[in-house]
Amino acid sequence: MDNIDNKHQYHLYFALKEGELKHISEVENGLKCNCICPACEKKLIARNGGRKRVHHFAHYESVECKYGVQSAIHLAAKNILARIKKIKVPSVHVFCTTEIERRDSDFISHGMSIEISEERFIPFDTVITEKKLHKYIPDVVAISQGKKLIIEIAVTHFVGRKKLDKIWESNISALEIDLSDLGNDFKLEDLETLIIENIEHKTWLYNRYANEQRVVKQRQLTNEINKKNKLALRQEREQWYINHYKDVILREISSKNSVLHVDSCPLKKREFKGQFYANVRTDCVNCEYSRGLRENDQYLICLYNYYEKKRRRSELP
Repeated sequence: MDNIDNKHQYHLYFALKEGELKHISEVENGLKCNCICPACEKKLIARNGGRKRVHHFAHYESVECKYGVQSAIHLAAKNILARIKKIKVPSVHVFCTTEIERRDSDFISHGMSIEISEERFIPFDTVITEKKLHKYIPDVVAISQGKKLIIEIAVTHFVGRKKLDKIWESNISALEIDLSDLGNDFKLEDLETLIIENIEHKTWLYNRYANEQRVVKQRQLTNEINKKNKLALRQEREQWYINHYKDVILREISSKNSVLHVDSCPLKKREFKGQFYANVRTDCVNCEYSRGLRENDQYLICLYNYYEKKRRRSELP
């Protein structure tokens, strides 16, 4: 963190003049600049008249303020959001558990990340800065269609555990924008691109929609897994029947006048025009040789041949 502090500690290129942020190139030299520090609000002198030194602001008759650059970036970012009134936000994902593995005395959760919202632009109706909200003060609160979005600007310090806990308790979506790599002599147009359009420097601290959808998506995923497991178990059971009962017959089920039946019934349950058949619902359900329907009621497992061969072998002398 010290390296980040030092990076923004010297060479102040932006200052406040009559409430507006001004670059060193936009003001007169010396005290005629009529500027103050964005952080401590003390008088500044503009050193932009020579060619040997890099043009910058310096504190007049006071110790240099190490928070001037940080405050300038914060102020510029807030002004951009208030002026543009929109921001591109990253996609939203939720983590859903697919399996819980036990290793020794610990449990390891395996799962997958599910995208529930794509990256998109959010327009704002109102932008509020530095106003207390739920026992903490966010950098920016943007309101869109009655919903609040907290936006934190990180330059030298990022959101800590205490503030993050308060954000979660408030149940308001919060986004953090990382501007720690921004140089002291930043360009406002570049900062505007980072704030409004770029998503690589943005991180969801909390997302209300994700919190609401996590339970829903977990339930859906669990149901899908259960269905797959049941199908796999069913297929495994059918394969066991085929392997164990070599003479298993998968009789194709036909439908006539909404009545399910199988042809060539070995027990000759019913007859139609010299052909034997069985009614699936009335004859096969209670038959000792039937082992149920398969593949969405397209086939019937019949073990008549298996048991018939077994009976004949037992009768051999």
